Amino acid sequence: MNTAEGLTAIFDEMRGVFARMPPDAPAQLAREIAKARRILVYGVGRNGLVLQSFAMRLMHLGLDGHFVGQLSTPPVGPGDLLFMALALGRLPTGEAIVNSAKAAGTRIVVISARPDAVAADLVIPLPAQTIADPMTSILPLGSPFELALSLFSDLTVIELMTLLERSNSDLAARHANLL
Repeated sequence: MNTAEGLTAIFDEMRGVFARMPPDAPAQLAREIAKARRILVYGVGRNGLVLQSFAMRLMHLGLDGHFVGQLSTPPVGPGDLLFMALALGRLPTGEAIVNSAKAAGTRIVVISARPDAVAADLVIPLPAQTIADPMTSILPLGSPFELALSLFSDLTVIELMTLLERSNSDLAARHANLL
């Protein structure tokens, strides 16, 4: 398969994933984020890497965004939002974090390929192949979910930029300069 054929197959797969999602899912998450005092983001493995990038974009937007587990992550409480990826719907560490956040009065939003397996204030279905699914994608293992999560995160940032009236210049002004 050449590069153009591979990209066409991947783009077609991603179009199919997003066609099966609620069309307002990025806007729903953006509204939840915009009304939160603090936003804490959590995921593990490659999903965690995607969500670390998303937490960085929240900071670029001027929001109080953090990735759970980092040394500078503040405590959560009422008015805060925990957004996490649970591709398979269940993850022991994820469940422990959800329980702690709920006990602190934090609102929970979960994105998952198995939305029926998740208990949260808002569950966003992301119907992409995970590592536990039959391998039908040309992408390996859980890469379809990870790629869709990355695209979803950026779509949410676009929604937030509109909602918060932020431009690329606004985001660039908060970009790291100690590189």
